[in-house]
Amino acid sequence: DKNETEFLVIDGVRFFRTGDIGQITPSGTLQIIDRKKDLWKGPQGEYVALSKVESALKLSPYVEIPMVYGRTGASFPVALICPNEPKLRELAEELGIGSDASMALCKNPRIISAYESKLLEVCKQAKLVEFEIPKKIALVPGVDDQPAWTPENDMLTAALK
Repeated sequence: DKNETEFLVIDGVRFFRTGDIGQITPSGTLQIIDRKKDLWKGPQGEYVALSKVESALKLSPYVEIPMVYGRTGASFPVALICPNEPKLRELAEELGIGSDASMALCKNPRIISAYESKLLEVCKQAKLVEFEIPKKIALVPGVDDQPAWTPENDMLTAALK
């Protein structure tokens, strides 16, 4: 059953399998510290180095921190993007979107669409092939103009992984 490969069941509790390596923090939360493997197998059997895609996304001035994920058998990889806050606000102003709240901007369909366009452009400039380019993104808002993922809040390691 395809669903059985996506979840791990321990003591009757289902856990989503992401292929990440984690550790339990002193507060009892799960902290992702690395990837089990960096390669994603696309629908036609092609392999994609997710770190290569992340490196391309980092070239965009609109991106603070990218994280790319590909589920085996999926048609394309997806990306979680911590946006560069000043560029996010600048883009909102250009689009005539009046919200100043980062959370609201990151959920705005027009902002997401604009980000998808800008990231497609940077991926093409980095010469990524079609199956390497994330087709869907989610913007992850920061807090107090800081990225959502930092070593200080235990969302990244000191090596920014």
